[in-house]
Amino acid sequence: MKKSYYTDLLALFGIGGAHPGGLELTKELITKIDINDKKLLEVGCGTGQTSAYLYKRGALLTTMDAHPLMVEKANTRFTEMGLTCQAIQGSIEKTDFASNTFDYILAESVLSFTETLSSLKEIHRILNCGGSFLGLEMVKKDSLPKDTEERMKEFYGLSNIYSLEGWKTVLQDSGLQIISLMSYSLDELETSEPDINPSPDIDTAYFQVMQEHEEITLISRPHIELCIIYCIK
Repeated sequence: MKKSYYTDLLALFGIGGAHPGGLELTKELITKIDINDKKLLEVGCGTGQTSAYLYKRGALLTTMDAHPLMVEKANTRFTEMGLTCQAIQGSIEKTDFASNTFDYILAESVLSFTETLSSLKEIHRILNCGGSFLGLEMVKKDSLPKDTEERMKEFYGLSNIYSLEGWKTVLQDSGLQIISLMSYSLDELETSEPDINPSPDIDTAYFQVMQEHEEITLISRPHIELCIIYCIK
């Protein structure tokens, strides 16, 4: 995973549900799946907003994030809500989980910020046979200008920004079987209510990072869509 001040920004401001569609989209997708008493891993849990929902839905939840401050804030959320789940720190690129452990794995706007193929191969390894992977990731349209793409990769620490065909290839290379792979215009998604838990005394430099993020979002929005990925092992 490349260093990105954007992930520090999300952690410091405690921004939950940063993916397009937010928690409401997650709820819409999860209600179609029976996760009760199923072993479920959430990858990149952030401040634990989705994790708390999954736990209350009855999932046998394991939740993780690579950023230590995110893990801290997630566990504070769980404690305040009286939930017994606990976030752990780690990267999905390589984990200590045994093979064939989880019935479901969920990743929301996470894999693009990792070495994606390595992460997908690890997801394949730790899924049970017949287990399911659900991912929400950005996908580029053919109209994305090269200079904008390079700026995004540099700012967000991305190894790749995949097209829909690119996602299809990397998923297949990981060994996962694609059940559904669909892209949606960002304009189709409802704006979600922000979930914010800011740290005290945030360095003013991060407000400049926020400004650049907003600038990149503005210029890239016409050229980026949301990809909803559903695969099985």
